[in-house]
Amino acid sequence: MFSTETTALKAAIAAVALFGLGGTALAQSTVVRAGGPSARSYPAGKSLAANAKIALVAGDSLTILDAKGTRTLRGPGTYSANGGAAAPDKRTAFNALVSTQNRKQSRTGAVREVGTGKVIAQRPNLWLVDVQSSATMCLADPAKVQLWRPDMEKAQTVTIRNDTTGKAATVTWGVGRSEAPWPAALPVADGASYSLSRAGAAAPVKLKMATVDAAIAGDPATLAAALHAKGCTPQFDLLAARLGEGG
Repeated sequence: MFSTETTALKAAIAAVALFGLGGTALAQSTVVRAGGPSARSYPAGKSLAANAKIALVAGDSLTILDAKGTRTLRGPGTYSANGGAAAPDKRTAFNALVSTQNRKQSRTGAVREVGTGKVIAQRPNLWLVDVQSSATMCLADPAKVQLWRPDMEKAQTVTIRNDTTGKAATVTWGVGRSEAPWPAALPVADGASYSLSRAGAAAPVKLKMATVDAAIAGDPATLAAALHAKGCTPQFDLLAARLGEGG
């Protein structure tokens, strides 16, 4: 009996194997969000085949992600998963977001929180581990994990502890630095949980690590489905936001 996570991830891997990662990356789309009467039929993370027909009724809205970015469909109407008006290609933005090779410290992005207008810092790369937010974190390359902090104005030290072994290591950022490498003395393990403590924090940040196949990381829709299946919600949301229609 397969878990929901395993089944969804197998479907994502199968999509890559069947369609490849080249010019046929539109082979599938992934649901980002849905609203209205038909929302139950389109849960976030669901993969849609290229020839899938999407039937929406009045009041429905469906945002899907593919190799070109995201687009929103509204009911009533019937749509093809890979049809509709062509959106600006987001391949360059996607490649920058998921790159693990020859990276330099990137400028941190920011968005305004809906409703409050509060400015929220965004990681410039999908694989950066936010040391101030508890989450399940997906990694494409566990040997090259980079830690990220949104506030660079002061020097900071964080202590990372493996919740199972109790082994710990510290990481220090200088003023003006947002990124730092994961400590080599504390190798990252798939499925392992870690507690991150820092001065001034009310409670430790809790992180659970999950790895994704490097092949999956090359296709936006398949990667989105895998992130959602693994429970890496902040990364799923970041991917959708960066490839969004207004992004």
